[in-house]
Amino acid sequence: MKIKTILLTGTSGFIGRIFLKFILSKKYKVIDILRSKNKNNKSLNLLRKKYKNTYESIFFKNENEINKKLRKKKIDFFINFATLYKNEHSHNEISKFVESNIYFPTIVTDTIFLKIKKIINFGTMMQHSDGKTYSPKNFYASTKSAFEMILNYYTLQNKKLNQYNLKFYESFHEDDVRKKLVPTLIKNYRQKKTTFINSKKLQLNIIHVNDIINAVMIILQNNIKPGDYCLRQRKNFKINYLISKINAKLHKKLKIKYRNEKILKFKNSSLKILPKWKPKTDILNKIQNKFN
Repeated sequence: MKIKTILLTGTSGFIGRIFLKFILSKKYKVIDILRSKNKNNKSLNLLRKKYKNTYESIFFKNENEINKKLRKKKIDFFINFATLYKNEHSHNEISKFVESNIYFPTIVTDTIFLKIKKIINFGTMMQHSDGKTYSPKNFYASTKSAFEMILNYYTLQNKKLNQYNLKFYESFHEDDVRKKLVPTLIKNYRQKKTTFINSKKLQLNIIHVNDIINAVMIILQNNIKPGDYCLRQRKNFKINYLISKINAKLHKKLKIKYRNEKILKFKNSSLKILPKWKPKTDILNKIQNKFN
């Protein structure tokens, strides 16, 4: 059986790096595209040594080099993990959002779209603040929606190319160090600091990164109908419920102060859940264990 080749962007990021480690342990060849500054990335260099026959990196200083270095490569699937995320933006950050979330993945797609079979792109439920239509919560989400529209153009040009946009609310992994709620709770607890939370009414829908990887594998290994899909837990839970579950297993309780800020009402997604997929990881148990 022919070994399939996967092109990845965003492997220097959190979820992309975890997926890279996973997929290299399977029977796939992997090519990733990285800025030249990542040549000294220790974790990626170790993986390159370990999987020297199946893992190749393309480094670039500017986007003009991407086409030249990538166009002759044989690629079956493209997975776009590349993202620049911030809940808010400043005026001088606009170009960075556009470059990372639109321009860079577009340059890659334009080079390979005629020869790949499937493209898996990661978006966010922040693109759908009302739960269904494109109503971006912030500028970050709007750039994600813009790239999806660009992908629609490429799939119209290549009728054999299947496009999948996977979206979720929040994610978590045991090695999580991102500036998100759960890693912040863990960090503040270990440093004996108080965590300030906007409201007791805050609702959460968190999936484990392993379940995200499982979704990707389902698409790679099955004939799934192209489209937009939401990866989510069946039920949401409130932040004070999560805090109470964590405290139930702790000798010293979390230091929490709730603000009375108005928050957007949680809108359940009307996007379909990916066929054949459901979250397998007990996310509450994973979070509880991380505190211990």
